Amino acid sequence: MSKRILIIPSWYPTLKQPLNGSFFQEQARFLQGNANLEIHLLYGEKKSTPLLRWIWMFVQSWLNSTWPISKEKVQQDPPAFGFYFPANRRVPDALRIQLEQRLFWKAYQSLIRTGWKPDLIHAQSGMDAGIFANHISNRANIPFVLIEHQVVIFHHYSKNRASLVLSAYRNAHRLGAVSQAQKRQMLMHEPMCNPFVVPNLVDETKFRLSDRSLLSSFQILTIMYPHTIKGFRTFFEAMKNLKEKGMNFEFKVVGKGGELFRQEIQEMGLSGHGQLIEELERNEIAEVFAKSHVYVCSSDFETFGIAPREAMICGLPVVSTANGGVEDGITPEIGLIVPVRNAEAMADAILQIKMNYSKYDPNAIRKLAVAQCGKESFLRSMLSFYNI
Repeated sequence: MSKRILIIPSWYPTLKQPLNGSFFQEQARFLQGNANLEIHLLYGEKKSTPLLRWIWMFVQSWLNSTWPISKEKVQQDPPAFGFYFPANRRVPDALRIQLEQRLFWKAYQSLIRTGWKPDLIHAQSGMDAGIFANHISNRANIPFVLIEHQVVIFHHYSKNRASLVLSAYRNAHRLGAVSQAQKRQMLMHEPMCNPFVVPNLVDETKFRLSDRSLLSSFQILTIMYPHTIKGFRTFFEAMKNLKEKGMNFEFKVVGKGGELFRQEIQEMGLSGHGQLIEELERNEIAEVFAKSHVYVCSSDFETFGIAPREAMICGLPVVSTANGGVEDGITPEIGLIVPVRNAEAMADAILQIKMNYSKYDPNAIRKLAVAQCGKESFLRSMLSFYNI
């Protein structure tokens, strides 16, 4: 007999933003049909709305018993239903939360009228999916579980919204964190919870080992976006340090850094050493890994670190800051950990990897990474997590 799981993600691929939350879709697609799991998704996307329109939708939310949902708003496979709910910053957050919860409940009513009703609700992140899953669980008397994927920082949240996230942590029938570091962070905010560690899925069949002996210079790769938490300045300073040491290297930065990254490269005199790749399809990432010697993660904090794990599965050694989530996966056979925001230590670690490159066995690195977060490991973790 199948077990029906309704996943409520905090962000998810749409037709306009196909990469938004793509790893959530990959996980859901993998779980669909595995071990008799039947997966559906319900995703509410916030949309900026004029105040009068917001008020009108608020009134409509009381008058309608259901709320329109559509498969055309979100990417399919597995089956997914999407809807919009309005956002307007002039409206007090308490009223916005009321409307969001009401619309999610009525969108859920539309879903079960299709003839499909879940046995379990899975919130992917407490912010804000956990709020909605908790609300639906209470009203429908269906258990819910929650795995946190975001950094647990509430300074962008109102006190009321933060309180509802922590309430979801307490009320979840099972609570998960994607790393030991994130578990500690969650416990600091809500001591009454006790999360299981459930690492993210990295599908090893999408990545391969490759021969790097023909590469002309030492190739350094990172994937990041221009937010200070990603430590982009530390990375570029480390590259400048390597140049000053006379190392023969090239670096690639994958991510939409745009003018900011170009400015960093120019100011540090790195124009002849680096390449920016702003647009890259998901299925093209494996080729970039295959043409690199080492992966560098310069983040101040990571909840898990998908890209470093993908690099490991490609057999790349990794240099990472002590950022939490990536540390769970780094052993002496895989790479080196350096202090956060220490560009000199990062440069020295990259040099050390280069000088001792033969000791990093690509097959061993891949094997260790697959054991941590490959398909079989992820499925075992999720089946145990869903067994309530």
